[in-house]
Amino acid sequence: MQAIYDWPIWIPAVTIFLLALGASELGFRYGRSHPVTESERGIVTTIRTSILGLVALLLGFSFAITSARFNDRSRLVMDEANAIGTCYLRAGLLGEPASSQIRTALRRYTDLRLISYERGTDSREFARLADSMHARLDELWLGVLQTGADRQLVIASEIVPAANEVIDLSATREWSRRFHMPPSVVWLLGLSIILCTAMTGHALGEAGPRHVGLLLGFTLLIVMVAFVVLDFDRPRRGLIRVDQSPLIQLQKSLQTAPAAPAAPAPR
Repeated sequence: MQAIYDWPIWIPAVTIFLLALGASELGFRYGRSHPVTESERGIVTTIRTSILGLVALLLGFSFAITSARFNDRSRLVMDEANAIGTCYLRAGLLGEPASSQIRTALRRYTDLRLISYERGTDSREFARLADSMHARLDELWLGVLQTGADRQLVIASEIVPAANEVIDLSATREWSRRFHMPPSVVWLLGLSIILCTAMTGHALGEAGPRHVGLLLGFTLLIVMVAFVVLDFDRPRRGLIRVDQSPLIQLQKSLQTAPAAPAAPAPR
């Protein structure tokens, strides 16, 4: 069921919209051919209201969950950029060759990180880039290990917690990429929208005239809300993208920053 997150965003949106229109037409025809009696009208109205309330509840909760996750992903970009920048600066307090190795690994990691965001929709390409990023993180840690001979310098530079934070945030970012709203909730949301439009069409069929504009507007509004919910949960495939400006600015600063004199290597 996770395959739904590999589809382009327009596929589920258009599918739900067309199915909702078909369901509303079926509901309209059934309501016109099978009008309810006065004794049944109260029960039918209660069922319609309950279904509309359920759809509103599902849309509201889904919107809140996906928008919160989108904000978390956006904040993670800023945290990662700050962590890389801090580690890069603290590496300047170390001796050679550890300082140059750490800084080179961070520059390469930042470049790969931005490339992986742009090409992340291709699973094979992303897997290749992920392996390259892990290799750069390994180089980063090897550079940290080279400073172990001078314990006081390591403590003073605080390079170990800075490197740990870069590695931890990389793992968190990979996890957030795969953390979506459960597919069963997406299917339930789509089914509820279709059933809701069918009940709306049934009510219009009982009323008599066909209000095409009203029905289209109602269906389109619900599907647009569902579209935004799904788009929030697709940071790489949808129209609503996570802003990578902090990493882009960091990349430029790392490329243009002058090489700071490193501390002398321990003897």
